[in-house]
Amino acid sequence: MGAPPLETVRVFVGAMLDLGATRRVLDLARATRQRAEAAGWRVRWVPAPSLHVTLRFVGDIDAGLAGALGDAMTAVARTTPPLVLGVGGLAAFPDRAAPEVLYAEITRGHGALEAVAARLDDAFAELGLARPARRFVGHVTLGRVQYRTGGLDAVVPSGGDCGAGTVAGLDLYRSDLLSKGSEYVSLARAELGTGR
Repeated sequence: MGAPPLETVRVFVGAMLDLGATRRVLDLARATRQRAEAAGWRVRWVPAPSLHVTLRFVGDIDAGLAGALGDAMTAVARTTPPLVLGVGGLAAFPDRAAPEVLYAEITRGHGALEAVAARLDDAFAELGLARPARRFVGHVTLGRVQYRTGGLDAVVPSGGDCGAGTVAGLDLYRSDLLSKGSEYVSLARAELGTGR
């Protein structure tokens, strides 16, 4: 009889903006939703409690590795001061002409955020994880487009500003894929700037 299958979990490292910035991002999402629905788009919107900045998407891992990832994340967080990020208007992956993911872009503090993401990549590589293939783009995902007519500029003009927000900690999240969308559960949390 073979060994039992390994239990896997889907994980990522994310950071929550402070409450004021999160409310402004939510206002942007609501305004975008109204315009998108009026144009006949179907979008799976991210619920307000799940709005976050993704620093490192990991994907499916052996559940036994989650503790080590949490420890590595904590080591990075302890030597990282709190971040002040400027959150801009609406953008899209892969681009505005053919949007698949709608997001609020990080317009200020992106370099500092990218440096934290690079340190997480280094720490996770020491645990045997492959480095991301894509360039880091700091953002807050607002929704995933399921059906659209035309590009994003026909629905929402570019520009806009959600102001600045503070990130005070990092979380290692488990992402559970449900029929209504993803649900996030924090497996480990680390406050920024708590040590040398």
